[in-house]
Amino acid sequence: MIKNAIYFLTLAIVFIGCQESVDLEKPTVIIELPAENGIVTTNDNLRLVATLSDNTGLLQYKMTLKGIDELNDIGADSTYSIIYIDGFSDRPKTLFFDEVYELADSTFNGFYRLTLSCIDVEGNESIRDTVEFQIQNSIDSEAPIFNVGGPNRDTLTIGNGFSPNGIITDSQSLIYASIYIGRTDGSDTLHWFDFPSIENNEVSFETGQGWYVVDSTWTQGSYHLYFTAWDNYSGVSHEIPFQVKY
Repeated sequence: MIKNAIYFLTLAIVFIGCQESVDLEKPTVIIELPAENGIVTTNDNLRLVATLSDNTGLLQYKMTLKGIDELNDIGADSTYSIIYIDGFSDRPKTLFFDEVYELADSTFNGFYRLTLSCIDVEGNESIRDTVEFQIQNSIDSEAPIFNVGGPNRDTLTIGNGFSPNGIITDSQSLIYASIYIGRTDGSDTLHWFDFPSIENNEVSFETGQGWYVVDSTWTQGSYHLYFTAWDNYSGVSHEIPFQVKY
């Protein structure tokens, strides 16, 4: 009985020793360029420098570049977006990655997020490394400029009034401008207007935008004047917040 037990124990140890260990270790990704909060121009194109490593071997990488809509004040279809996926034929354990991706001269200006990840030969996916930066094109990197105003105090009460004033200008091609007055959460719109025609790359708020007086129909809370403008390559906004209390 004891001999049998020793035999089976020995057999189990040999079987376990012959099994291949399962690799659960994730690859690592570290982005060095572009720099966080840096500026990339279309003249220089996008240079991606990173270090990828894994204990068994690298199989594939994925790079995603997309505009950050919440920072750009523009629609999701306005900013540049690309996805690159490629493999490593020699399956290296460590790779110093240095690639240049061409950016068209007309790439939309704005804030972008680059994400890089990879998988190893066992199928383990890395934790993604991410960097956020700006792209400026070589045709027109200057966004529209706001020189506008509204309420002359931070808090308005019943009887207080104001009128939007000032101008929006652009150096080359102002194509859109709008104004919104209402609750910051969008629950109450007092005034919204987009300008149907723009001349000489300028929009003036000096006339025709009305005088707004707080009365009992205004709910108490957070309001703002929200100006938006686009040219062919940039979308920007300007906010003037104020409170209504009574």
